[in-house]
Amino acid sequence: MKKYFENATKVSLASLLGTIIVLLALWGLLKFAGSDAIVIQKFGKVFMAVALPFLMLNPIFGLIYSFFIKGRKKIVYIILHVACVCTISVFGFVTLMFRYFVPFAP
Repeated sequence: MKKYFENATKVSLASLLGTIIVLLALWGLLKFAGSDAIVIQKFGKVFMAVALPFLMLNPIFGLIYSFFIKGRKKIVYIILHVACVCTISVFGFVTLMFRYFVPFAP
């Protein structure tokens, strides 16, 4: 495990892939939001409770590790992590606005 965290490229790539996979799983789960099945609703609540903090912290840790990469890959990883952080922040802001402040929200 110690050797894994010493290689900043592997850690940054794993962080980026983890963020993308969890985000896609969350979007896939939202397709079942209109379902009446209690099991899907309970699983959705638990998954969102775990996935949202992960989606807030994981890209930031990956971004920090991206600064320790040597070579030309460094800029690519930094740009991808910043894009993930910005995308997740925008979706979080839009969700918050539609959920609590817009009267015509679903």
